[in-house]
Amino acid sequence: MRKILLIFIIGVLFANCANKKDEPTSETQRDLEKAQNENQIELEYIDRWNQIELAQTDDKYGEWGGDSDIILIYSDGEKVFANYSRYLGSYEPPIPPKENEKQKKWYEYKKLERNIDSIELSFDQILLIENAILELTKTKIKSETNISHSGIVNSVISKDSSLIIKDYPSNKWKSFQRLKNSIMEK
Repeated sequence: MRKILLIFIIGVLFANCANKKDEPTSETQRDLEKAQNENQIELEYIDRWNQIELAQTDDKYGEWGGDSDIILIYSDGEKVFANYSRYLGSYEPPIPPKENEKQKKWYEYKKLERNIDSIELSFDQILLIENAILELTKTKIKSETNISHSGIVNSVISKDSSLIIKDYPSNKWKSFQRLKNSIMEK
């Protein structure tokens, strides 16, 4: 009787393991696989009106900051695109704006070294965007408050300011670096 019961339990366990092998590991994984299979890439937060800016400034010049890499993610309603810009830092303070000049973003007062516009993003690149945002969020919430005069600054800011993540002093932000490299390769 015990042998029969033991064989029955082992059989049920094997059957459950075999069934679970075919099922996606989570609802998110199912959504990603479905989107990939249907060639649909959705990052619904980014649309015609809302954009996300991922930015990293290194600490090349200490408390004066350093070079800044900016990736602007936007959509035309159907496809997702990115613009990449690299601005050079300096020991010199930025040139002040001219009177009645249109206000610029902080990094636009630096010298523009490189600019790539309107790169259509692939499914893998959109996953890198999501990973970059999640990685920076985890880094931010796991970091102690630290008063510093220099260090790497990483940020994610939406155009409508409903999403702002800024980590300073921060780290190299690996997902951001992979995304940047994939955009520069195109």
